[in-house]
Amino acid sequence: MSHWLTRVSGLCLSAAVLLTSCEKEGDQVTLQQSGTAALTASSSTLVLSSTNASAQATTLTWQPISYGYQAAVTNTIQIDKKGNNFATPVEIAAGAANTMSFTVAELNALALRAKATPGSTNSLEVRVKSMITNKVAATYSPTVALTVTPYLVVIEYPSVYVPGNHQGWAPATAPKLAAFNSNNNQLYEGFVNMTDAAPEFKITSMPSWGGTNYGDGTGGKLSPDGGAGNLKVPTPGYYRLKADLGALTLETVKTTWSIIGAATPGGWTTDTPLVYDAAAGTWSARITLTAGPIKFRANNDWTINFGDGNAKATPAVPADGILEYGADDIVVPAAGTFTVTLDLSKPGNYTYSIK
Repeated sequence: MSHWLTRVSGLCLSAAVLLTSCEKEGDQVTLQQSGTAALTASSSTLVLSSTNASAQATTLTWQPISYGYQAAVTNTIQIDKKGNNFATPVEIAAGAANTMSFTVAELNALALRAKATPGSTNSLEVRVKSMITNKVAATYSPTVALTVTPYLVVIEYPSVYVPGNHQGWAPATAPKLAAFNSNNNQLYEGFVNMTDAAPEFKITSMPSWGGTNYGDGTGGKLSPDGGAGNLKVPTPGYYRLKADLGALTLETVKTTWSIIGAATPGGWTTDTPLVYDAAAGTWSARITLTAGPIKFRANNDWTINFGDGNAKATPAVPADGILEYGADDIVVPAAGTFTVTLDLSKPGNYTYSIK
């Protein structure tokens, strides 16, 4: 009897040691799994539009994994651009659910977070990551392809208006300057195409003459006196205007635009010019590019230049189709002949496309 008790005690001790060893940090347990979490999408080709942002875009459904017992499974949907191999996916917690629906607005936001370019067709990949504990290796579903054309979410910043002889002195239809610099909410910026041979304009606080109207003050300053003279630039052209209504200053820079970079015909030494389309309000050109980086810049110089995203920021800012001053190079993924377009018509929402 004593031998039997000793053997039983030994077995219990061994089991306890085994169970304890499984609790060590970093240990993983392999369990018998069945099923592949097969994933389907109700719609896989989607052209998204802000006009139906609340409508349902697509529903993802997947087969639950069986671990051989009633396991508490946690599912996570992962989305990434095709070719990235889910190196830095966007993740959406799905809990124990085996289906999830997305509205147009929700899918649009996820596509932009996954670095999809607004207004262009993007190839995305989706999969489901299933886990029961961090001590058990995750299981991944097969990948489903989505073709998504997201839309740009335009941010409406506080604005002033630039009526003048370039558009018939009508504040209601005048180009805008916007205060999108968070460090100075009195600094308004925008681009205006001055078409008259002797350009003159004013800056109004409202899309009418009923607010504060800024004109030419003394010593090169802006004047909030509605009776002040008109503001002027020397020649017609496409101007960047920066009006500081706190300091009452105005900076005007006449610009032409081009691209430069290793992907362009001139490399990093010679600019490839863009042509202004007054009807569309954009700069564009049909250009043969190689795979590689480009940037947009004004006046064949680096003083005013645009890129997309900032990988060195904390946290990193991904490329999202919105241009920022001095930002990262824009990468052309493959060689081809493209229409490159620069749109500076919406202050604070400067965009580009390569199609």
